[in-house]
Amino acid sequence: MSVLTVVQRELRMMFVSQPKIAAVLFGVPVLYVLLFGMLYSASVVKYIPTVIYDQNQTEVSRTLVQAFEDSERFHVVAYTASQEDADDYLRNEAAQAAIVIPPDFSRDIKRGSSAQVLVIVNGTNLLFANPVVGSAQEIVQTFSAGAGRQLMEKAGQLPETALGSSAPVRFGLRILNNPTYGYANFIVGGLGANGLQLGIVLAICTTLTSIFRRLEEWQGISSWQIVLGKLLPYWLWGVVSYLTYLVIAYQFLLLPVKGSLLELLMVGSAFVFAVSSIGLFYSAIAPNEIQAIQLPIAYIMPAFLFSGYIWPDFAMNTFSKIVSSILPLTYAAVDIRDLMLTGYAPALYKDCLVLSVMGGVLFILSIGVVSFRRHRIENGQRKLSGEGAE
Repeated sequence: MSVLTVVQRELRMMFVSQPKIAAVLFGVPVLYVLLFGMLYSASVVKYIPTVIYDQNQTEVSRTLVQAFEDSERFHVVAYTASQEDADDYLRNEAAQAAIVIPPDFSRDIKRGSSAQVLVIVNGTNLLFANPVVGSAQEIVQTFSAGAGRQLMEKAGQLPETALGSSAPVRFGLRILNNPTYGYANFIVGGLGANGLQLGIVLAICTTLTSIFRRLEEWQGISSWQIVLGKLLPYWLWGVVSYLTYLVIAYQFLLLPVKGSLLELLMVGSAFVFAVSSIGLFYSAIAPNEIQAIQLPIAYIMPAFLFSGYIWPDFAMNTFSKIVSSILPLTYAAVDIRDLMLTGYAPALYKDCLVLSVMGGVLFILSIGVVSFRRHRIENGQRKLSGEGAE
């Protein structure tokens, strides 16, 4: 029996005897990308429910209110007559933001003194809070510059001079690589990789555990041949799944993929190797198949939370950084996103090396564990046979 025989046997099991294993490995990342891609297809949060409390009720204040109504970020759901009513909308989550205009708003502007517009936002959901704050600041600053320009023009200044006086400092913004703040662009690449590792670990977690119940079927083949023969089909099918979810993201979800296919394939192959080796190691140390399935559950969620994908590693505490440093997703998800959005990942080659070393170490440890468990079981069987002969 050779490595090729083990590979053929494992492929037959994956695609014929138990096709659900291949389906899980292939389907989970594809499903992640499709579901989250469709969920975030709008790319940015728009039409945030907003209430207006205009205490001024003048042409000037209504002009500002109209600016909020014209913005796609805001959807005015009510005009309230009191601060208490506005607070009730926020408390009941009928609105996520409130715009409060003070009673002396227009008078203060005409006097040239400071007039404050209060923006109240529900901070329990940052997907609402951040767009509200940013868009409200832009609207108020634009309105302020326009109002100041009108005052300067009334004082006799030319329009260009009036604009420079009312807004002496202008704010310029250029967003690189994701100019629309598209949330799908930001999240889908890493979520696909997380779904891929979930599918791999679930598919491979019992593949070595099962051999210890039928060791007689593996006579004449060494432990390293068993482990390698078990690993190769999952690695190959995992790479196919990885490329498939990238194609779906690019062709069907219309996400940018600016990086070279070779570099994307390189980081994906190294990542699949590392995750497959983790699954093999789980499978090798698990005492039985039930516990082999339970072990990955403790791994999957921390693997995403501590990967640095949704929270940057430089903002983590020491413990979180240590956990992050031993997770394969840490070295793949950000690189995949950078290659998709910018075409360049500065840490690509270093991360691929780390993933390869990580996978290699776990692969060797899996061989050691399988060899140890085989010898222990075989020695126990020989002792029982000797005692029975006596």
